[in-house]
Amino acid sequence: MDYKAVQNYLKENNLDGWLMVDFHGRNNIAIEFLNIIGMITRRWFCFIPSEGEPLLVHQAIEKDKFEHVDVRLIGFAGYKQLEQLLQDSLKGCTRIAMEYSPKGRLPYMGLVDAGTIELIRAFGWEIVTSAYLVAKFNVRLSEEQIADYHRAADNIIEIKDKAFKFIADSIIAEKTVTEYDVVQYILKQFDEYNMETEHDPNCSVNGNAGNPHYEPTVEGAAKIKRGDLILIDLWGKLKKPTGVYADITWMAYAGTANEIPFDYTETFQVLINARDTAIAYLKENLVKGDVYGADVDDACRAVIEQAGYGKQFVHRTGHSIASSVHGDGPNIDNLETEDKRKLQPGHLFSIEPGVYFDDYGFRTEIDVLVVEDGIEVVTIPLQTEIMALF
Repeated sequence: MDYKAVQNYLKENNLDGWLMVDFHGRNNIAIEFLNIIGMITRRWFCFIPSEGEPLLVHQAIEKDKFEHVDVRLIGFAGYKQLEQLLQDSLKGCTRIAMEYSPKGRLPYMGLVDAGTIELIRAFGWEIVTSAYLVAKFNVRLSEEQIADYHRAADNIIEIKDKAFKFIADSIIAEKTVTEYDVVQYILKQFDEYNMETEHDPNCSVNGNAGNPHYEPTVEGAAKIKRGDLILIDLWGKLKKPTGVYADITWMAYAGTANEIPFDYTETFQVLINARDTAIAYLKENLVKGDVYGADVDDACRAVIEQAGYGKQFVHRTGHSIASSVHGDGPNIDNLETEDKRKLQPGHLFSIEPGVYFDDYGFRTEIDVLVVEDGIEVVTIPLQTEIMALF
């Protein structure tokens, strides 16, 4: 890691340092930033000052876990010694960034326990969120990661097409096919494409598509038949350390184009318009100045609200994507959280407006990568209408 770049940022933003704290692997941001590998059973603190040498305070028995980190290592035995080391190390500081979420508005950043926050404040220091540091230094994809992501995105599109064909072929052959069968088919495709996933993909039909986080089971999965509305949401990455997730959602109808109900087509078109409005907003405004995740959510959500479906759009417009399908970068969100982090080149996120009812639900999902001169939509072709399976 380029500590000098971090220190320059700290100076430019009137911060005296960045204090990363972890216990039992709870602070994934700190672990990923410093590339900590293996199980750590004790507390540790890493401090990057705006000037001077970074240091890492660790329990004496776990020194070997940190020897690869390019910082000065200081061991401690007991909590009293630890607290004194912290106080001495941060002497002269006023404002310190930590993985802290003021008022819980950005809970993805709230990774430091309240007791440690109390301790640092008791020393007389002001704590500010490290959210903007993380957005700038932790979650911007490297060139290698972007290349891996492009491969994953191409694979995901192909697997999606195969999954819908699997459903169509099964119905034509009058073979029973359930939502769960489709999930298992997709997982087998992941293996064939040498890909992996954190959680199983999703296939939902009719009313189940009205539940944004529905998960089919062997016992409860619905059978898929002619006349059903089908939602498939799948995400995966290459099986390699630099792998980055691709994440898409597509919808189909088990029938011909002429058989798709008009209200399905009409409602889905609202989502397409909302998605494309978000894309247009990004293209127009990124070249002008700073754009924040909350701004894009507002632009997308306004289209759905104007169409009268605002109460049915119950989740954020999109989430950060990196080596985890839900990354630590800016989310496209001004509903569940207030994400005022600036979108920067190397940030990857989804745009996935959806509306949900008791009898059916609709969602479209794409991935957007911020590049130097704007954005790139990698998960193409974009879905423009509900796919007819026959």
